[in-house]
Amino acid sequence: MASARGLRAVVVGGTGAIGRCILGELVSSPAYTEVLSLGRRETTIPENYKVTDSDMQKLKQEIVDFDLEKFTVENWKSCFEGKDVLFLAVGLVFAEARRLPGNTEENFKRVDLHLVVRCAEIAKAAGVRHVSMMSVRRAKADSMFVFLRAKGEADDAVEALGFERTTIWKVTIVDKGRNSRFLEKVLRIFLRSVLVEDLGLAMRVEAEQWALGKAEFPSVSRYEDPDVWEFARQSREAENKKGIDRDVPAAAAETNETEENEEKQAEDEQMKTQATEQDCDQANEGSEPLGGATEGDKNDKQD
Repeated sequence: MASARGLRAVVVGGTGAIGRCILGELVSSPAYTEVLSLGRRETTIPENYKVTDSDMQKLKQEIVDFDLEKFTVENWKSCFEGKDVLFLAVGLVFAEARRLPGNTEENFKRVDLHLVVRCAEIAKAAGVRHVSMMSVRRAKADSMFVFLRAKGEADDAVEALGFERTTIWKVTIVDKGRNSRFLEKVLRIFLRSVLVEDLGLAMRVEAEQWALGKAEFPSVSRYEDPDVWEFARQSREAENKKGIDRDVPAAAAETNETEENEEKQAEDEQMKTQATEQDCDQANEGSEPLGGATEGDKNDKQD
């Protein structure tokens, strides 16, 4: 479980839409005291997270070109040491892979398979206990499609590393708002998507629940769209309840509690007085019921 120093996280892929939301969740969460972003360039937090200057002090950024010959355990292990969880949000679409020099398929696999696994290997060697990674629904190592096959191979390879906890988010379509690509916008017409903010929230909350011992989980979890929606729903309900509680000032809460106690004491005194009067009536009338004598009983006594 996490120590008193708070949680520390590494995020790879923090320049993308999903990664930026993960960073926004982490730096604005009181559970995290340090967040390291590894990326090819510096990133920013989406405006909707309303992070403070104090929150931003948690965020450290390291520029990496992710050359697999240099991005090794020996060279980068120290950056991962002391961290509790690794969030992997790296990914490359074929349109980007085609623009890169060399073979398109190999370009794609270099990022979505080899880079993902290398990051996990470094984290495991550094003692990171939990890896939480992005994948896609229907990704399998034996798929006939390159995209799904590479994702599936990465899922299996990371799981095989044997982290204390491995979480794989196998979503269908992520709604990235204005950052969505054309194909993603088209697919959202026919398929229900996962909001990128909900995904970032779910990934952050799930990691916290395990690290802080708030819930029990198996060593490996593969979540799909309904799981994301449920994590997000429960989290927002909990936050809304906290907000309602915080809306009541402490002084007012104490005043209300005092008034309630005084009212309860007054009611108790009144009940004691009534009980005493009833006991006296019973003693005078004999064995009448507590509620008083019936008309039939009174007539019998008169006779």
